[in-house]
Amino acid sequence: MVEYTTWKTLHVAGAILLLGNVTVTGVWSAYLYRHWRAGTIPFRPVARAILWTDLVFTVTGGALLVFTGIQLTLASDSSFLGTGWLLRGIIALALSTLIWLVVLLPDQFRLERATEAAVTRRLFLRWSLLGWLSTFFLYYGLWSMVRRP
Repeated sequence: MVEYTTWKTLHVAGAILLLGNVTVTGVWSAYLYRHWRAGTIPFRPVARAILWTDLVFTVTGGALLVFTGIQLTLASDSSFLGTGWLLRGIIALALSTLIWLVVLLPDQFRLERATEAAVTRRLFLRWSLLGWLSTFFLYYGLWSMVRRP
């Protein structure tokens, strides 16, 4: 049987992968977008890098976070729905994941295929704004888990 501290360590590692990737991706993609010039520097490699890092680090971190969170909850005999801070963290993760699946991931595929500067601009701005909203939910979930208000 896996020890509680092992599950907790893996849970923290999942949070680091997930939050680290979405934060760093948001920052460096904004920087690259700011220096992007339509017609001179293609945006496709940036969009492809965002897509691949999301698929590798965000999915891995998120899966690790969810799986180990379930294991920790079961090991501690806590209630998923009856523990306020845990429920708030789950809802925050669910909202962030919903935004990612419904808007952000499809926009990432669209950004990779966009050929017109106006389309790239519109997609990037929506992706960025909703991405930061999604990231806010993740940080709120982290706060809920650590602070346990």
